[in-house]
Amino acid sequence: MSVDYMAWFQNAKAELAKIKRETLALQAQIEEHDKQAAALTQTMKALAPLVGEQPPPDVQIATDSDTPSGGMTDCVRAILKKAVEPVTASEIRESLEAIGFDMNSYSNPLATIHTVLRRLTESGEVETTHEMLAAKKFTIPVSKHLAVEKIIGRRFRIGGKPGFIGVGRLVRRSRMDDASKEKR
Repeated sequence: MSVDYMAWFQNAKAELAKIKRETLALQAQIEEHDKQAAALTQTMKALAPLVGEQPPPDVQIATDSDTPSGGMTDCVRAILKKAVEPVTASEIRESLEAIGFDMNSYSNPLATIHTVLRRLTESGEVETTHEMLAAKKFTIPVSKHLAVEKIIGRRFRIGGKPGFIGVGRLVRRSRMDDASKEKR
């Protein structure tokens, strides 16, 4: 009796595609529920004084604990740090809405986001990508959160510029910082 590996592979492939579709649908549903919860919270805050009730606390469902509670700049930084690929200003706006960031105080939130992104780009915290036919996208530079951990090799200088020849590996900066603290 022979084993039909191709059938098993095709079954697994189809099941994986189905699970990915279901996951995307559930994520969209969660985002929609988060938006509704944020809108209802804002409504309750507005109505609470009129009916003599205490306003509810801010509700931010589905946010990570490291999402800052500060201003727009801090939130934009956090969104860019979490993004796995460069994002547009519109995608940042959607992410801000999804985490329940109150944009009612901004007359034109997208213009404010563009201003924040321009300032972050000018300071070197953020890089832009210019893709043809697409919107400008923003990302945290690799050098800001990745470093090369030197394993073995030699350092050198050419014309005052430092260099390294050898073997190394990419690590997250926080891990590099931890490693350097342990060596001290």
